[in-house]
Amino acid sequence: MPIRRQFPPRAFEAHDLASGAVEPLYIKVLTRLLAAHALAEKLTAEGYARALESVSDPALRETVEKNLAEERKHATLIYDALAELGVDEVHADRAMLTVRRSPSFDAARRFAEHGGGEVDLLMASLSLDMTGLLMIGINYKDSSYAPHARAADIILEEEADHDVFGFEGLREAVERHGRETIYRALCEWLPCAANFFGPPGSGFTYDCIRMGLKAKDNQEIAQLYLTMLGRRLEQMGLTLPRLTDSYPHTLAA
Repeated sequence: MPIRRQFPPRAFEAHDLASGAVEPLYIKVLTRLLAAHALAEKLTAEGYARALESVSDPALRETVEKNLAEERKHATLIYDALAELGVDEVHADRAMLTVRRSPSFDAARRFAEHGGGEVDLLMASLSLDMTGLLMIGINYKDSSYAPHARAADIILEEEADHDVFGFEGLREAVERHGRETIYRALCEWLPCAANFFGPPGSGFTYDCIRMGLKAKDNQEIAQLYLTMLGRRLEQMGLTLPRLTDSYPHTLAA
C-alpha cells in the first residue's frame, strides 16, 4: 500500500519550524536528511578537487573546475539550510559519522579519498552526478520543506550538464582505453553507485515519504538509475554489470 503523504510540497519555511508549528519528529527527520545531502555534496566536491591534481587535459580540467565550484556552492546551500535550523556544519558532519561509513556513501567516499585519473573521474560522474540528479529531481524538488525544494531547483539547473559530461566523456574513454578497461571500472564502481540511494523500506525513508520530504522509496530510484544507465551503456556497446538484488549491492557471481 502506498504511503500517504502528510504535507504538500513547500508547505513549511524555517520560521514555521522555529515557531513550534511542526512536530519535533519532522525537524529531526529533516535535519538528518539535510545533513546526509550536504555531506554527499561536500564529498563530491572533495573528489573533484582531488581530480584536479591528476587532470592535465585543458578542456577536461576546465570542466572539472566548473563542477568543483558548483558542488562547493551546493554543499553550502544545504549547510546554510541546516544553519537556519540551528545546526552548523561541524555538528551536521559529526552526526553523519556512522552514516558516512555506510554503503550509501561508498561512492562519495571513494571519489573523495581515492579517486584519481580520467577513468575514475568518469566513473565518479556516473556514480554521483547521475545518481544525485535523480535523487534531487525525484525526491527533493517537491519537498515539503520549502528551503530544500528551492535548493533542489538551483542544483538541478546548474548541474544539468554534469550528466552530459559523464556520458560524452565515457564515450570518448571507450574509444581511448577500450571496452574491457571501462567494463572493469564499471564493475568496481557500479555497486557503490547503486548503494548511493540507501536501503529500501527503512523506517527513516518511511518517515521521509510520509512527511513529504521524499517522494519515492530508495529501491525504486535505484532501479530507475540502473535501467537508465543500462540503456545508455548499451548504446556504447557495453553491458551493465550484474548486481545482487538486495542492499548493499555487490557484483553478482
